[in-house]
Amino acid sequence: MASKTEDQKRRPILFPRIAACLLFLWALPALAALEGGPVIASVARGFHKSPFSLTLAAGRDGTSVRYTLDGSAPSLTNGTNYVGPFSITNTTLLRAAVFREGRRVSRITTHSYLFLDQILRQPESPHGLPAGSESWNGLPPAYRMDARVVNDPAYRDRILEAFESLPVVSITCAPEALFGTRGLYLNTTQHGEAWEKECSAEFILEDGSTGFQMDCGLRIQGGMNRIPNRSPKHSFRLVFKEKYGDAKLRYPVFPDSAVRNFDTLVLRADYNNSWVHWDAAARPRAQRTRDAWMKDSHRAMGWVAPHNRYVHLFLDGLYWGVYDFTERPDAHFAAAYFGGKPEDFDVVNESVAKDGTLDRFSELNSLRNLSTRSSYEKLQRLLDVTEYIDYLLLNYFAGNQDWGETKNWYAIRRRTPGGLFQFVVWDGEQLLHDVNEDTVSDPYETPFRIANELRGNPEFCLAFADRARKALFGDGALTPAACIDRWMQRARQVDPAVIAESARWGYFRRRTPYTRDREWMNEQQRLLTNYFPRRTEIVLGQLRAVGLYPTIDAPLIEERLDGNLPARRIALNSPRGDPIYFTTNGVDPRVPMSGEVHSDARRYTHPVEVTGAMSIKARVLRKQSWSALTVWAPQKDPRKPL
Repeated sequence: MASKTEDQKRRPILFPRIAACLLFLWALPALAALEGGPVIASVARGFHKSPFSLTLAAGRDGTSVRYTLDGSAPSLTNGTNYVGPFSITNTTLLRAAVFREGRRVSRITTHSYLFLDQILRQPESPHGLPAGSESWNGLPPAYRMDARVVNDPAYRDRILEAFESLPVVSITCAPEALFGTRGLYLNTTQHGEAWEKECSAEFILEDGSTGFQMDCGLRIQGGMNRIPNRSPKHSFRLVFKEKYGDAKLRYPVFPDSAVRNFDTLVLRADYNNSWVHWDAAARPRAQRTRDAWMKDSHRAMGWVAPHNRYVHLFLDGLYWGVYDFTERPDAHFAAAYFGGKPEDFDVVNESVAKDGTLDRFSELNSLRNLSTRSSYEKLQRLLDVTEYIDYLLLNYFAGNQDWGETKNWYAIRRRTPGGLFQFVVWDGEQLLHDVNEDTVSDPYETPFRIANELRGNPEFCLAFADRARKALFGDGALTPAACIDRWMQRARQVDPAVIAESARWGYFRRRTPYTRDREWMNEQQRLLTNYFPRRTEIVLGQLRAVGLYPTIDAPLIEERLDGNLPARRIALNSPRGDPIYFTTNGVDPRVPMSGEVHSDARRYTHPVEVTGAMSIKARVLRKQSWSALTVWAPQKDPRKPL
């Protein structure tokens, strides 16, 4: 990546500061006639390099501004009366509000002023925070930035770029809410609303402008990640409620999603395959991209999945590393992506009803004898079998080792008579390990016994083969090129921010810190040169071994352009010369359930001339056994300019 000039490096900080000053001057006349409006700060929140003078303005005569600098909420008994400009010389958490006649008449405005030089020198024992060898529930506390990374000639000139490469999320709480005796970080195994703390969340974009600032609730998120001796870097969840401010966050957090309203957002820390993991074998695999890659892959296969967006997280002004926002697949998520209202959905997480009821899910899970036609038809009235197959296939491909009957899955169903359950990818971290990993033949690694019982149903096995044919061949979502492309899209997003992550957490489990140029790049290269290029063919063999892909090869298609004419001629080929049956009207050449040749199907004898929007579906038939389905649909004429 080309290095930035000094002027370019200053620009993300300078432009928002100028904009904030202009906004401040513009707002002064309006504020004179406005009671209850927010406090306006003369300098924008975000990164700063040098001290500045800060002016606050709000309200008309008879109002006053009170502010705090320690993260606590200003009140009549807490904070300082604003009397004039004051200097900000280091990292400061400003919280300010307007008061009139003995009561607060505005929402609290929060501005995090983050000084990079101070962040890079973040100490081992910040004043007032828990210290001592076991002060984090038996773990040694970890606050510092590792000077061996910060000052390393390989990184010191890239550290500014590392911090400017991602948005910032700054969480500001009352001092005791995070690290007090009843604070979240010293009570990480506690759950529920009783352990939800009020906070401010600021979302500051890469160019220094503000995405949003919201007062909301803050909780610890996750399972194993919250156990103190397992990981010191915990995940969080932001909860938007009227008692804190607005009932919803209204902001386009994910550029690749049309959803703009959120009731909650998860801040993922990564647990498995991270530099802070308790298992030494897992740490060199740290990438920060596995979970996002899984969700991206499920969308690439045509289904709904939560989105991810990487951020730098600050807790009460302390740098806490690289996290990623992701959506929680609850009823609000379902309504946003499938339409309707939250109460229209059943949402099951690890066999527990998070929304709605377990009635239909229990009915699904109680089905037996799935090799029979009658049971399979009942299953199809409860489960989106095509989506379920793709969900299984993706997890098989990734070799997911942290996925099963009671862990890391969601299922969503619209509560209508014909509503079908769809499964949602969740917490995809413990995967993409050994290229020969076989979770296909392991009956304990799939969600529900139905996945294994269905292998005795020929109709399901062929349906599975059809989806595998689509994903593992040609330009399918699980072919090497497609997998690598999605992986590198995420890798580029988190690089070079992983340098800052290395300085913050790379030292926690090892004397020599894990770094971007060594461990992170080594694992990336292993995936790009060994795992993805070989994995597709290996998984295909695993599917064949258990009967989820037939030994009969599907028809091969050759598209021939007819000279200078726009017509196409499609040639079909069976590698062993077996008969090929095809249709051009969108019908499967095989009749479902019966396995007979469809009346609309023709036996292939010579190239098919395609006209209009005609598509072709074809299968090989060897004796009474069919191959997977090959589908051809017309694409834009490659000879014509885009």
